[in-house]
Amino acid sequence: TDVRATFTFLDQSYEVGIRLKGSPSGSFRTMDEKAGFKIDFHQWNVDQRFYGLKRLTLNNMIQDGTMSHEHAAYRLFRDLGVVVPRHGYARVTVNGEWFGLYGLVETTDEEFLEDAFPDDPEGNLYEGGYGGDFGEGQAPLFDVKESIGDTPDIADLEALVALVHAAQPADMLDLIATNFEAEQMYSMWGGELVIADSDAYTSLANNFLVYHSPATDLWTMIPWGPDQAFENATGVWIDFRGNLAAKCVAAADCKAEMAAGIERAVSILESAEYADWVDAETFRIENDCRTDPRSQWGDYGCRDAQIAMREWVRARPAIVRADLAD
Repeated sequence: TDVRATFTFLDQSYEVGIRLKGSPSGSFRTMDEKAGFKIDFHQWNVDQRFYGLKRLTLNNMIQDGTMSHEHAAYRLFRDLGVVVPRHGYARVTVNGEWFGLYGLVETTDEEFLEDAFPDDPEGNLYEGGYGGDFGEGQAPLFDVKESIGDTPDIADLEALVALVHAAQPADMLDLIATNFEAEQMYSMWGGELVIADSDAYTSLANNFLVYHSPATDLWTMIPWGPDQAFENATGVWIDFRGNLAAKCVAAADCKAEMAAGIERAVSILESAEYADWVDAETFRIENDCRTDPRSQWGDYGCRDAQIAMREWVRARPAIVRADLAD
């Protein structure tokens, strides 16, 4: 539930609605810890905007000692041509108390759709995870983020979920080509696997959105919340938990398209430009990360985590390519 608050940036103040964010089993924290926030600029004034935005999302990054995973993941996805929210950072105080560095991630609302799909932003946007996947009866478990009209009608999602549930692995190549922005989705899966995101669609059927384009009648899958990445040493051919990806990898022709997505992603990861960018971005926030007053990681925890991430980015391509060769 939104409560009334005053939001100030560069001496400009706004009356906003604010609420805490995060899942109870994951990043949710109370105000005596490092709470995450959803800020609504048009809650009390429908015409009010913040640099053109209705909402801001401030992630507490409490599960990421580097405070860099989402930032680096979204950059890689964007380089792959995958639709993702924009991401930056903010220094936050609450009632005059320094709360620390926050991930400033673009809220997936109508403004996001207008930016990501400028020619076709009026479709339905759903968030999956927490049981919402492409399996029997799972459509109602998706969260409706944006919908056509005032009353959400999830008939399009129900039809897609039923189609995927009924399909056999041999059907998946044609099913994906007919119903999805296929190359973007294979690239998204490839990106998740290359950065070893343990809380993603491919690995856990979690942290993803799907957008249905009215003009093309195609679906776009969008990654979300990739903070559990850049750490694991697993190969890319994992135990796939997302139903759509699991059926795809079980068929040789569809698996080949997934492998092509992995190849596109690892080519970006192993480039000097990307590795140097990760170095620069982690150094840029290092002082904020090490001195964050509410982080559980502390000075040396942050420093060591960032060093490990920079080393991981350079070591990961060899692991991926060995797995692809097998």
